[in-house]
This record gives sequence, C-alpha cells and structure tokens, in this order.
Amino acid sequence: MPANDGEATPTVPEWVATLARPQLTGNDDEAIGVRFIASKRVENSDLVSQQNRLYLPTDFVAANLVCLLSMEERAMASLVGDICHPRKRSRTEAEEEKRRKRPKAAGREHGGLRVRVYARCGFVSYLWLTRWDGSGGTVIKGDELKLFRSWSDLKKGDKIDFWAFRSGGQLCFAIGRP
Repeated sequence: MPANDGEATPTVPEWVATLARPQLTGNDDEAIGVRFIASKRVENSDLVSQQNRLYLPTDFVAANLVCLLSMEERAMASLVGDICHPRKRSRTEAEEEKRRKRPKAAGREHGGLRVRVYARCGFVSYLWLTRWDGSGGTVIKGDELKLFRSWSDLKKGDKIDFWAFRSGGQLCFAIGRP
C-alpha cells in the first residue's frame, strides 16, 4: 500500500540490498538508500509482448515515487500535475472524424525517463519510465523489457515489489517477488 496509508513501510529485502549496495557505495558494507515504491499482482497485460510495458499502480506512484524525482525527471517521465486524475483531451468534431477515418497506427513514441531495472537475479535492463497520455497510467517500458521478463520469470498472479535507489545519479529499480 502507499506509504501514507498508515501501514508500515516494508523492510528492504536482502536481495534488494545486495543489488543496490554496490551500485550506491561501491562497498558491500556501507548503508544504502533504497525506497519502497509499490506492490502489485502481475496481470496478463504486464506479460503481453504487444503491450511491452510493466504497469505501476498510480496511487503508489503518487505517494512513493514522484517525491524521489527532480522536476526535470518528472517532466521527462510525464509525471507532472495531478497524476491521480489524468486530464482528458477534448477533440473537435473534425478531429474525431479524421481519427475515425485514418488507419490505426502503432502507438506514439512516448520517450520517458531512462532508468535501470534490476531483476532479482541481478540482470539489469535499460528501460524507460513514463506516463501514458490516454490512460494516465505510469509504466516501465522499452525494448529490453522482454529480457527483463525472461530473467524475472514473472507469471500472472505473482506478487511483485518495486524498490528504487540511485546509482551515479540515475534512477534504478529492483523489481521482483518479495
């Protein structure tokens, strides 16, 4: 649950600390700065290669992730404004008619904030954190997501946790089963 819901923040699991410690300090014995971001169950849509994304629950993003980002990073990830209530673009009748007539195109290139994502086994993927215009959902996406899924061996219904830390100033996530 989000950090502000009255529940205790989970303790950093040893597998996350093991991944983050050398990234942060270069020394296996130094303290680390890892933050809990979210927990969720893996859905079919997280596993479908056509969607090519891993969804982060919006309430967790608002409560635990946005505060870790600089204003520049928030803008790059499209996490500005009220992320809990995405604004809907209104279309004119002419725009709507044009949209209906044109062939369906591949999704828009969203870009985003470049992040490193670590699987529990230590495999690292270079992906993007972004918020989609239409749904307002925050996702981790990118070409290496298929590799991340393979190394993580995620299955529908698995409970996974998202943890964040920084390495050389870059935002990193450790994602896996608790």
